[in-house]
Amino acid sequence: MIRKDIITLTCEFLETWLHQLLFKCELYPKAIFKQQKKFQVPVHIALHPQVQAYIADFVQSCQPLLEKGDVRFIALTVMEDVDRPVEKFVLEIRSLLHDANIPADAILQSESSFTLADLEQYLRACLIKLNTYQFSNKHSTTLSDTRTFSLSIEKIQGGHPHQQLKQSKDRSMDWVPAETKYNWKNIKPLKSVELDLIRFNTFVMEASRKGKERCP
Repeated sequence: MIRKDIITLTCEFLETWLHQLLFKCELYPKAIFKQQKKFQVPVHIALHPQVQAYIADFVQSCQPLLEKGDVRFIALTVMEDVDRPVEKFVLEIRSLLHDANIPADAILQSESSFTLADLEQYLRACLIKLNTYQFSNKHSTTLSDTRTFSLSIEKIQGGHPHQQLKQSKDRSMDWVPAETKYNWKNIKPLKSVELDLIRFNTFVMEASRKGKERCP
């Protein structure tokens, strides 16, 4: 496998995963989404220019961190009433690519028996598994207009990301420290992918209604 291609495919999956979450969580009207096939799976992609740009900018900001192996978690948190979290969809990444100490465009002549096509099939399985999850909005009888979301990155080395976006020299993503002391009731695993060079784990953290349990 080529290291650069692994990162490119991971970013493509991340963008698709986030769009599908926005659709499934009903965070925007269904009319702005169009069904497309990504990773051979029917998914819904937002067509609104501002939504597309926001997701694309976020993924673009993640890419250099992924290349450095400096990403622990990427998450989409669904909130009600601005500051009350309901669900947190987490993509955990454990990468050995940065340990290889080779250029991003170099071929990995390791003992890897996995191909890029294998990785694509595993990521496809992650999307299929996501579609089987029972989203909280499906149980809500009063889905309000106050539902919103935030995107977050947890870096391995600490600090905050900083990257100028390619589309504009005068524009960059605004990063703020994320609130980490939310109360969660359950952690539900979705799908794990374990390859020798990169590993993914997707899971959902569900809010505690009683506020007695805490998960960092």
